[in-house]
Amino acid sequence: MPVLVEPERYLEILQPDRCPLCFLVQNYIQGHMRSLLDECATDPITREDLFRSKGFCRRHAWSAVQQRQSLAMGIIYASLLAKGIEKLSPYRLWRAPKAKPCLLCESEEKCEQTFQKQFALSWAHSEKLREAFQTRGILCLPHLEGVLNQKLDKPHRESLLEAGKKALEPLMKDLNEFLEKQDYHRSKEASGKEWDAWIRAVRVVNGERE
Repeated sequence: MPVLVEPERYLEILQPDRCPLCFLVQNYIQGHMRSLLDECATDPITREDLFRSKGFCRRHAWSAVQQRQSLAMGIIYASLLAKGIEKLSPYRLWRAPKAKPCLLCESEEKCEQTFQKQFALSWAHSEKLREAFQTRGILCLPHLEGVLNQKLDKPHRESLLEAGKKALEPLMKDLNEFLEKQDYHRSKEASGKEWDAWIRAVRVVNGERE
């Protein structure tokens, strides 16, 4: 499980265009993936868990491919493929409806819950974090909602909601500017900092990409 994140750590990673919780979750999952591929590829218990989940989900499988751990992935997927061929029949389909969730998806969900609780605690107890967030912080909508659903007293929940909305105002302004420049009458104007606003909007609505 992820270690406790102190308020000072959030102060270090706050950026106006990056959700700190997305950043922490990604770092943790990448570390978990490396650990799994480094140490557990030949572990029969882990391989059995991976067979029960039919390997990684599509997203995490291709993320694992990018780790360039060809031997570990080869060992894992040779076992998966052999067992899949052995058990495949018209009556036992590969994608069974009750397949175990992807190991990394389970880890990611627990990790997100932990970081959301920790951020809520940090928001309630660190005036420095609240002040810094006002000037250079942002949360994607899924994580903002997740933190707001944690145990927070009313003043801190309201201050987080207000700060979260305010942090999104510059993005909304840039996105509107980007859209207006698509109009014929402004199409020849040079692009400014709004050129990637649509990409930043995807990050905020859906969370950071892998």
